[in-house]
Amino acid sequence: MGEGQRDRRQHPRFTVAGKATGRVTAVHDASLVDISFGGVLVEHSQVVRPGTTSSLDLDLEGKRLRLRCRVIRSVVNRIELQPDGEQAVIYHTGLEFLDLSEETRQVISDYIQSITEDESGFGLPSGEHSADTPHLSY
Repeated sequence: MGEGQRDRRQHPRFTVAGKATGRVTAVHDASLVDISFGGVLVEHSQVVRPGTTSSLDLDLEGKRLRLRCRVIRSVVNRIELQPDGEQAVIYHTGLEFLDLSEETRQVISDYIQSITEDESGFGLPSGEHSADTPHLSY
């Protein structure tokens, strides 16, 4: 970000690095990019409208969570060439968690703590992604 811009996030983001799976209840395929205490960033190839709500089913360390989310933003991230020669627009969409229970907050907190501790005691900073990014249906 430039000097004149501020990060508007309320919660720090943590890279998932292939350690979670889930399903967003809609009709799109998506990959989980990162997670914070307030939401997730997903990557997909269909248009999503900001302001809409959806459900996100996440499996975090063997616990299935159904989370109500609001689409905060959805922006074009890149264009990919598909195996059939067609081009696909890839979007990054930020989903904000809505109405989390204390139990769910604790599961997310425990999960974030677990992914920030690798063999050396440090996790991947947000922005460094594993090739094993989990797959979601969105």
